[in-house]
Amino acid sequence: MKKGDIPFFETFDDFYEAIHLPHKSSIPDFDIFHAESLEPSARRCMAPYRQGFFQIGLLRDYGSTEFNLNADPLNLEGYPLLFVIPGQIFSWVRDKNMKGYFINFKKEFLGKSFPNLVDDFPFLKFTENNSMAMTEAEHQSLLYDMERMDSVFQNPHPYQGRMLEGMLGSLLYFCKAIYERNKTTENHLSRSQVITNKFEVLVDRMYVDTKSVSDYADKLNITPNYLTTTVKRHTGKSAKDIINERLLVESKSLLKYSGLDIAEIAYRLNFQEPTHFTRFFRKLSGTTPNQFRKA
Repeated sequence: MKKGDIPFFETFDDFYEAIHLPHKSSIPDFDIFHAESLEPSARRCMAPYRQGFFQIGLLRDYGSTEFNLNADPLNLEGYPLLFVIPGQIFSWVRDKNMKGYFINFKKEFLGKSFPNLVDDFPFLKFTENNSMAMTEAEHQSLLYDMERMDSVFQNPHPYQGRMLEGMLGSLLYFCKAIYERNKTTENHLSRSQVITNKFEVLVDRMYVDTKSVSDYADKLNITPNYLTTTVKRHTGKSAKDIINERLLVESKSLLKYSGLDIAEIAYRLNFQEPTHFTRFFRKLSGTTPNQFRKA
């Protein structure tokens, strides 16, 4: 599937080949590797791309490394934990001395254990902040878990896949605890919070196809007014605001990273006319698409 002229890597091996990493995944839908293994052959700089899998990065030394997600730089301070979500636009410049681990997985790897992956782990949503600040103790605990996962990965046996599936699930629960501490979220979600979470997941899937709050409310079997009131209570934003913000993120990414002209972007995002897209973009960003692209 073409994503403008931004490269899209569906598989791990497609990605490894593009960055010149001499590594192949040996387990379907799961892989883990040392950041140190990127030296000396892998690229130090990667232009914007998308990928068809989740990625978790735990860095213990990052030097001058820079990561950019969609149109924004990621904050690398202290003990960072990073997530790249399928479909996001990612680019980077890495320090040759970068150290840590990267885990790549597809949702199918956890399909039996977590059929509703993003509902169980909301930090894997497209719209979430994709870096978490950890304490030193949390960092050391995750580093130990990844070292164990790497050891299992390097030593094939009949139960290797099931062990890694369980270990990844455990790691994601640990990440969820960090996420909830950072978000000060209650462990037991209210019905309204569940509705808000489901709405945000739907927006990520449907924002191009429909911009109508009523369409999302229909999917959730509630009224548009109840949806708007519920989302406002938990996010401080209306349902329409959430839809528009997701659309704006994609608009900025395509303007910044793709070679599509304004009209092509407008039609790709399901605006009936390029002028409608220009009005939408100017209203939300305070500048025109052309001005944003030139800046």
